[in-house]
Amino acid sequence: MARKSGSKKASLRDRIGLNFIRPDVGRPGNHDFLNSGLWLVSQFKEMGAKWNRLAFSWVLMEPQQGSFNWEPYDRIVEACDREGIEILATLGGHFDRPPVPAWAGESLADVVRTNPAHLERFVEAWVQRYKGSIRHWEILNEPGSFHEGLTVTDYVERILKPSYAIVKSVQPDALVLPCSFDHLPALGEKKEFWDAARGYYDIHNLHIYVDWGLFRTRTSAEPDETIVRNCRALIEKHGEADKPLWVTEIGWWGTGNITSHAYDIYKRDPRKPSLEFLPSYRGKEILDHPVVLREDALRAEWLKDMYPRLLSVPGCEKAFLWVSLDEFEGGYDPARVYGRSAPDTSASQLDLWGIIAGDKTWRKSAHALQELIRSSD
Repeated sequence: MARKSGSKKASLRDRIGLNFIRPDVGRPGNHDFLNSGLWLVSQFKEMGAKWNRLAFSWVLMEPQQGSFNWEPYDRIVEACDREGIEILATLGGHFDRPPVPAWAGESLADVVRTNPAHLERFVEAWVQRYKGSIRHWEILNEPGSFHEGLTVTDYVERILKPSYAIVKSVQPDALVLPCSFDHLPALGEKKEFWDAARGYYDIHNLHIYVDWGLFRTRTSAEPDETIVRNCRALIEKHGEADKPLWVTEIGWWGTGNITSHAYDIYKRDPRKPSLEFLPSYRGKEILDHPVVLREDALRAEWLKDMYPRLLSVPGCEKAFLWVSLDEFEGGYDPARVYGRSAPDTSASQLDLWGIIAGDKTWRKSAHALQELIRSSD
């Protein structure tokens, strides 16, 4: 696969990215990843997004040792090539179930401590496969949240450093990102990362979700900007200011899910204190729900403020919005029940972060992003 080349001016269009959709095995996004991936690339093109953060699930790609299933990714990578969309490739899925292929071990911590060659061979095969189309490689997504048992030392010495060496040996002009600094493994001290990882990555990485677990009512992105500026100060303190910073995930938390982890929080909505929520809803009821509509309208205003703010911070080079498309288990069905299991029904999984709704219609926030991109040209 040949990556298109050519000079580009550093416009806002070139600095705005979108997260694609989670490919994770055992999670709701897997259906549309496999069945709607090409359509979603076309929506990136129509929206004007030039960057696609794409997770490459080890569980999906190497279900049997040494036997690779490249086809789902080949189609998406080739479509991005055709449309002039650059890819930030992330090692592993987001939260596959199980977290690593069953043949490789019980956990990523188990793999890198007992059979590190399993992961290293996958990384080499992965980079070899896509080195003509992809130049930016992110070494793992949020191990602190999705890979129990790893320490900061494990991550740096057994994952980041070997992966960096492999990427550079296969593709010398490649650029490597570590995992998001704020999602390093839960075990060990984050401060250990700076000296240990020095020289083994090229771009800093940060994820931002302001007011996680609370209702967010302000559409100003000032709190998000403050987080970026504080991160840059930390980068400078550790002598790494020569490297750019990419915000590879940023999202408006409230759009998450009205029926599962956010259920009790939505009941405390200060704007609608009397509004009750059911544990499960049918698909159309979810997309028409007043809170879902309200959250999208707020997000549309926020992102028009957020991108100019973040990208005005010195050293902040790109920001990738979470996420492009809602995730409905088995695909969106207006009559199917989704949410938490109720006594009288079995409810399917869902996640409502998308700026494109599960029925594939653009939300207000998608139109706002398109307008922002076009206005920057």
